[in-house]
Amino acid sequence: MIVKYKILTIGVLSAIFGVACTESIDLKLNEGENNRLVVVGQITNEPGPHSVRLTRSTSYFYNQPAPAELGATVIISDGVQTLVLLDDDNDGTYWTDSAACGVPGRTYTLDIRLKNGESYTAIDKMPIPNRFDTIYYDYTNVEYGLTLPQYHYFFYASFTEQKGVDDCYMIYVYFNDSCYNSNFEDVKWAYDGIYDGSGVFEDILICDANEDSIPRRAEARFDLFSVSSNYNQFINDISSETFGNATILQGPPANIRSNISNGALGFFCAKSTTKPYRLRLE
Repeated sequence: MIVKYKILTIGVLSAIFGVACTESIDLKLNEGENNRLVVVGQITNEPGPHSVRLTRSTSYFYNQPAPAELGATVIISDGVQTLVLLDDDNDGTYWTDSAACGVPGRTYTLDIRLKNGESYTAIDKMPIPNRFDTIYYDYTNVEYGLTLPQYHYFFYASFTEQKGVDDCYMIYVYFNDSCYNSNFEDVKWAYDGIYDGSGVFEDILICDANEDSIPRRAEARFDLFSVSSNYNQFINDISSETFGNATILQGPPANIRSNISNGALGFFCAKSTTKPYRLRLE
């Protein structure tokens, strides 16, 4: 059986073409039904603390930090344990205690109640974590465009897709415990495109790093996070909306999907990982 996989590297994909008529539309994006709750939160199977960030939506030209939603009651539950999150710094970020950690295979529910009585919920199942089978690298002198040739590290990974599950994967790369791809657009993804498990992802390019950006004789660390397909779709939506994939014949973009109820924006994610894969660079 052949398992197809796809790597999503987020970047700028297109430019804007064409001329169109314009019409002035006045939208009060900070008022009434256009002012919406924005939720960014997660829980993992690693020790906490884990956080949920609550803010309000703003207009495009709003040049200040998004207003924080204060005084909310925030709870995460899996039917066995209940975690009450607190905003000790009064800045809209609500935290679990440091001992809290999720359990793979359980379904997590986020409950939010605002001071005005509005309530919101979100549900995401924490996948069973996967692990890398092997990671290797090439150290090669390459030339990009008109730049002078430079030495790069090319890291490749293989791992076995779990049978009977439809997982997606986020891959983070660290050098001497400093995250190399912490920016949203640099996080690498792998996901089963057609079949549900029972295959091997082989020789996936997970990082291309200039030697000047890596400490000498660094220890490389690779974290593989299993996430739900719904979260992967959410990230795909953000990629399309933020960095663009439009052509002159394409219609307007659809709204970014969310798993938050009651018209709120954002996503609550439950993701899992196993022991990182480490190797020493020579």
